Amino acid sequence: MSRLTIAALLLGAGGLAVMLAGRQHLMLHLLQLEHYEPSRLRIWVRRRDERVDAWAGVPMAGGALIGAAAAADIGAAAVLIGIAAAAVMAMRGIALFRRPQVKPLAFTPRARRLYAAAIVLGASPLIALAVLAGLGAVSASVVAVVGGIAGTGLYLLAPEVLSVAVALLAPVQAADNARFVRRARRRLQEVDPLVVGITGSYGKTTTKACVAAVLDLLGPSYPTPASFNSYLGVVRAINEGLTSRHRSFVVEMGAYRRGDIAELCELVSPRIGVLTAIGPAHLERFGSIAEIATAKGELAESLPSEGVFITRSDDPRCREVVARTQAEPLLFSVAPHDEAVVWADDIRIEAGRTRFSLCLRTPDGNASHEVRTKLLGTHNVANLVAAAAVGHSAGLELGQIARALARVTPPEHRLSPIVNERAGIVVIDDAYNANPQGARAALEVLRAHPAERRLLVTPGMVELGSDERAENRRFGGLAAEACDIVVLVGAEQTRPIREGLEEAGFPADSIHTVRDSRHAEQLLAELSRRGDVILFENDLPDLYQRDVRRSGQPDVAAASA
Repeated sequence: MSRLTIAALLLGAGGLAVMLAGRQHLMLHLLQLEHYEPSRLRIWVRRRDERVDAWAGVPMAGGALIGAAAAADIGAAAVLIGIAAAAVMAMRGIALFRRPQVKPLAFTPRARRLYAAAIVLGASPLIALAVLAGLGAVSASVVAVVGGIAGTGLYLLAPEVLSVAVALLAPVQAADNARFVRRARRRLQEVDPLVVGITGSYGKTTTKACVAAVLDLLGPSYPTPASFNSYLGVVRAINEGLTSRHRSFVVEMGAYRRGDIAELCELVSPRIGVLTAIGPAHLERFGSIAEIATAKGELAESLPSEGVFITRSDDPRCREVVARTQAEPLLFSVAPHDEAVVWADDIRIEAGRTRFSLCLRTPDGNASHEVRTKLLGTHNVANLVAAAAVGHSAGLELGQIARALARVTPPEHRLSPIVNERAGIVVIDDAYNANPQGARAALEVLRAHPAERRLLVTPGMVELGSDERAENRRFGGLAAEACDIVVLVGAEQTRPIREGLEEAGFPADSIHTVRDSRHAEQLLAELSRRGDVILFENDLPDLYQRDVRRSGQPDVAAASA
């Protein structure tokens, strides 16, 4: 085997290593977003047609060409081919590493272990081939051809390689988890805070912020940070943030299947439970609204008899869950309601603020107190009133509660108003909302806000299962009633929204389609003017970003394109 041929093989191997490392980085990112569930990763690969792309054949083609040059003993040609193949493969790998990420891959110890294991597993066949070549058992041409075929196979089977890594490291992860859980249980026992559990199809994060603001009146309150709402996320939140100074612990409880919330309740033992709503969020995972109600109702079932269960009196699905708890029910609503103990009245939006009267039913009659808040919309009033119900159950006075609610700021990207007084434009950032009820509520906020023109920027909603197309079409129809201009991000994903807009008679020249959020911002720089209110509704998670990139649209395309 000549030195030139060896150089060609090394070049090809280097490029292939970068390409496969980039591919596994993408797969690991998706696996992390799917809570390290290989079955969900396989569903994503199948649903998004991610198994094969145009790059998969590059290693095999490069290997075949290098092998042909080696067989013909043309070392210089083999080197040139190796350089070209390595450059193409390395470009692909680097592009995968540098891909846009809405929620970047977090290289936690678990992620690092899985990545290293997947790389080692993927490299094993190639290392074995290199050993055989070093022993003289195979020729250079065989190394090149077989190596190229193996490289293509490893690229295509990256999800399976990663799944094997998950299985191999399961005992290590289980031991780690058990250690972290034991530490969290000890911490909870030592601090012994008042624990409030919050679940629901939507409104959890904002309600958590509102509840924490109210309970701060009793002493420092600790809400689970960001979106730490899974079992291990809450364990991590306890270990990293809960201290002896905290008097209450507000836990956001997410669920993707039956049993998730029950497991969280067993860990933290909430005394107060809040169910914000039951709706079709994550319907694709649960399969039905009834299954969602069953899963969310696990919070009510887990409360002690001396506890309090807080939910909406004006939502029939929520009222049905009340029958499943032994705790004292405390109902709230966003309007006067016969069964509500706490409710809102006289809701209005003005100058980027929401005003309403917070009302409380008492043995001596009704009491009320005005609240002026930065949270926008009726659905956010529901979150505030839920927090007021928590405060009431904890013995706080109505005036204290109202003042605490006035201090709440919107969680990032959840109907956050951004007022540019110099430009005369208000931006309503609702990028983290992705469910039909929340989207409709955001449109109501847009419609209610004083404006010369109302603009909507959206990529639509996902993870709604068989209802996804119909819900997006319905969203388009509602947008036609509330908006003057609509900017759709990604042609394929937003096609049902366009259909809904067109069916409602929305002007075609007021619909614009762009490739991604960056191009939406460029378009808005040209379109927007003083007096505009612009709603950014939803930002597709990384699991769905490829759909937008696949749209094949030019950077900015008019609706008629």
